[in-house]
Amino acid sequence: MSGYMDYFIRKSDPNKNEFFNYRPQRIPEELRRKREQPSVETDRPKYVKIREPEAASYVVLDFETTGMNCFANRIIEIGAVKVEDDEVSDTFTTLIDPKQHITSFIRQKVHITNEMVAGQPYIEDVLPDFVEFIGDLPIVAHNASFDMSFLLASAQRAGISIENPAIDTLSLSRRYNKECARHNLEYLTNYFGIELKNAHRAYFDAAATQKLYEIIRKKYLALKEV
Repeated sequence: MSGYMDYFIRKSDPNKNEFFNYRPQRIPEELRRKREQPSVETDRPKYVKIREPEAASYVVLDFETTGMNCFANRIIEIGAVKVEDDEVSDTFTTLIDPKQHITSFIRQKVHITNEMVAGQPYIEDVLPDFVEFIGDLPIVAHNASFDMSFLLASAQRAGISIENPAIDTLSLSRRYNKECARHNLEYLTNYFGIELKNAHRAYFDAAATQKLYEIIRKKYLALKEV
């Protein structure tokens, strides 16, 4: 997923002139002020970030989605693992009917088809149970800004408040796994010998991320004792 995202980030950057013949345009003052106003349809939802892997109780989550934009696209699968006092205590997994067409690119990426989500519950029907499952625990995710943006945008549309802080194993890996050449989940699971069956399916990615978090947490705790 990271390569796909990086490609579009580069293409959307007007300073990368190898992709665009970019010429700054004069924008009327009134239109400029309007564009600068925050918009619930364009501003990525905010959440509290936990910088260190200290939590022994948490919920690891992973979403599969119809695309990369949390406002335009929708969740098609939720996978989550709850850990309490260093022990896995529960899991949560379900397909979601996104009320959107799943493109061939996404189908090939996540192996979820339109037929598979037909008749599945809508996100607004699943969210109350999922929020109860999370409770007040911190959330762990790999590339947390992606998953949290979809969680918070979906909750906002459903009129549900979510204030859980989040821990990003991607950022943590870059800090504590300096020996690793890359930090995507596929590379890291191979590097550390973490079993990852059915990659890009939400529950299996969440279960692998939980094991990765514990590896990083052990490194962090060992460093604290030095």
